Amino acid sequence: MKEQILAHMGSLLGGVVHNLNTPLMWVMGRAQLIQSRNERIESIKDLSEDDLAKIKEKNEKDISSILEGAEKIDFILKGLGYKIQMVNEGYTSVELREYLEMETNFLLADMRFKHDTKREIRLNSRSHYAKVDYNALSGAVTGIINAMMDHTDKGRTIKVSLENGVIHLVCPELKLGEASRAQIEACSRELTSHADIFIDDSEGAHVTITLKDL
Repeated sequence: MKEQILAHMGSLLGGVVHNLNTPLMWVMGRAQLIQSRNERIESIKDLSEDDLAKIKEKNEKDISSILEGAEKIDFILKGLGYKIQMVNEGYTSVELREYLEMETNFLLADMRFKHDTKREIRLNSRSHYAKVDYNALSGAVTGIINAMMDHTDKGRTIKVSLENGVIHLVCPELKLGEASRAQIEACSRELTSHADIFIDDSEGAHVTITLKDL
């Protein structure tokens, strides 16, 4: 399972690079604008107070944009770092809220999940810890989400929530058939020794994961 997770990470690295490139280019562009203004300091020393105030305002906006871009880069790198660390941990204690935040953040490297999916992520504020094989959990959650995307069209909705320690994965547009159900069951198989997994098809596809060692 660890090898499968690493292979999945490798397949998404192109998306990670793409996600990093956008804020990085924004940061570099804003920094160049500030540098350009600084290089003209001597020529603008005789400007009026209003003109100087406008330049200061532009610099403040650009600095704010740089900080925003840096936060986005930090956000992406933290998700990647968490993934790498936890893959190597294997069986360990997992804080479920943090796990789902990081997992869905990392999944944004999949362009289908980022651009073609309406995402509803709802995680309650209470912490829930579980002892579990991280690779089995990650393989199940990402596998289920991939199955939902594989069997639905662009514009589908995927809801991820954590309620009292129970993970809910929902896709209202997915009408479970033999192939989609089999795919969900296959990617969840490694987790069955750690969790009770229930698939409900009364209103689209609704998969609940209740970890046993909470």
